[in-house]
Amino acid sequence: MTEAIEPETQILAGEEALKLWRKGPAEWNNWVNLHHGWKISFYGVDFSSERESEGELSFSGYDFGNNNVDFYEATFGDGKVDFSEATFGDGIVTFFKANFGDGNVDFTAANFGDNNVNFSEATFGVGNVNLSGTKFGVGNVSFIGTTFADGDVDFSAANFGIGNVNLSGTKFGSGKVDFSDATFGDSVVSFFGATFGDGNVDFSDATFGDGNVDFLGTTFGDGNVNFFAATFGDGNVNFTEANFGAGNLDFYAANFGDGNVNFDLVTLCDGSVIFTEAKLATLYFNPTTIGACRIEAEDLSIKNRAVFEFPLSAEALTFLSLQGASFDGPLRLSGNIGTIPDLRATRSTHQVDLSALKVNLRRVWQWRSWPPKLSPVAEDPKDGAKSGRLKEIAETNRDHHAALRFSADENRARRWRETSWLGSVLDMAFSVCSDYGQNILRPLAALLIFTVVFTLLYKAMKTPVSADVGSMWEEALLLSVSNSVPFLPQSSILRTDAIDVLYCGTPSLAVYAIMIAQGVFSFIFLFLVGLGLRNRFRL
Repeated sequence: MTEAIEPETQILAGEEALKLWRKGPAEWNNWVNLHHGWKISFYGVDFSSERESEGELSFSGYDFGNNNVDFYEATFGDGKVDFSEATFGDGIVTFFKANFGDGNVDFTAANFGDNNVNFSEATFGVGNVNLSGTKFGVGNVSFIGTTFADGDVDFSAANFGIGNVNLSGTKFGSGKVDFSDATFGDSVVSFFGATFGDGNVDFSDATFGDGNVDFLGTTFGDGNVNFFAATFGDGNVNFTEANFGAGNLDFYAANFGDGNVNFDLVTLCDGSVIFTEAKLATLYFNPTTIGACRIEAEDLSIKNRAVFEFPLSAEALTFLSLQGASFDGPLRLSGNIGTIPDLRATRSTHQVDLSALKVNLRRVWQWRSWPPKLSPVAEDPKDGAKSGRLKEIAETNRDHHAALRFSADENRARRWRETSWLGSVLDMAFSVCSDYGQNILRPLAALLIFTVVFTLLYKAMKTPVSADVGSMWEEALLLSVSNSVPFLPQSSILRTDAIDVLYCGTPSLAVYAIMIAQGVFSFIFLFLVGLGLRNRFRL
């Protein structure tokens, strides 16, 4: 029995392919219809000589049949290259290492079949590259290491099949990169290590399938990065070690599936980061560097865990709002941030961990005011309410020390704005003397200092007697100490003996006034010491 021999696949290539291409799309398409299954190869062809000075190279409307199509290392030269509405069948299509010169490249509404499409390491010169409305089949689409020079790159409304879409290491120029309304299948979409220029990057209304979406190590320039109303499937979305420039990063109303969304070790500069009305399952937001940016996440909704861990550089952060956000899993905020986060009207069904969160109340001096404000005033009149909400959350979670910190910030924020002038003065004294009951050393040091000061006063006001000077200092000190801690059993006896020696038992009215004043100050400082001890060791 003889084995069947498969007929060798025939190839249209080289000069024969060029001759037929020169005749235009009608004759080309007629030939393709009569030669089913032929491969087409323009491998290494230099099309530069096929055009007049910066003239157009047109493949628009060409049908390339149902087998492999090869533009490997083809050179197109400077000028427009038009593949709009071209049709590729189910064979492999490769533009690997193809070289497009300066000029626009148009693949608008091109149709690729159900096989791999490879533009890896292709080079595009200065000009716009348009793949809007392009349709890819079920194969993989690769732009690995592709280089785009300055100009817009447009994938808007492109339709990618179920294969992987890989733009790892791709370099974009300074123009706009547009993936708005693009549709990706259920496989992996990777921009690993890609570099975008300073133009805007637009993924608004894009739809991703259930595969992972990877922006690991991607570098964005100073343009805006827009994922407005984008839809992600159930795969993980990874921005780990991504670097964002000075533009805004916008996920307004974006909808993420059940996968994790990671912003680990990202770098954020001075633009706004917007998650307003976004819906996520799990969020890890752990940037390594933050500039003077704003984070806006009002009405954010997260089904599972939410982690916001801020670095030391977050002291430059100017605004953080989670107002109205909804958390159906645990929430953790930690780090040192340069503003009061807004958690008013947030809802959480699990614990909210604020134990490692340190905030900075931004205040400014208001010199031209009456009555005069004796300390800086909170920049944002809402900071009092924001701090009060943080205190409330900390108290609900039985985090006493965090509640004390936020209570102190609330008092400072309301001072001069909501608190009366006299109340603000007393509040300022409370802050200076004990940091609102958080500091034990301050009132203790003040008690000791006042004890020394009043010792000097008692000595200076003594009645002339024959006792030696050393005895006078000793008695003045005993009087001051006994008056500072009057609750001790020995204080009354020591005070009476000291008064007998210093004032012959009949102190003047001024001495009584000083003793009363010391008693009042001592009581205040002792109370603050006790308050500090209570707050420090409270269970």
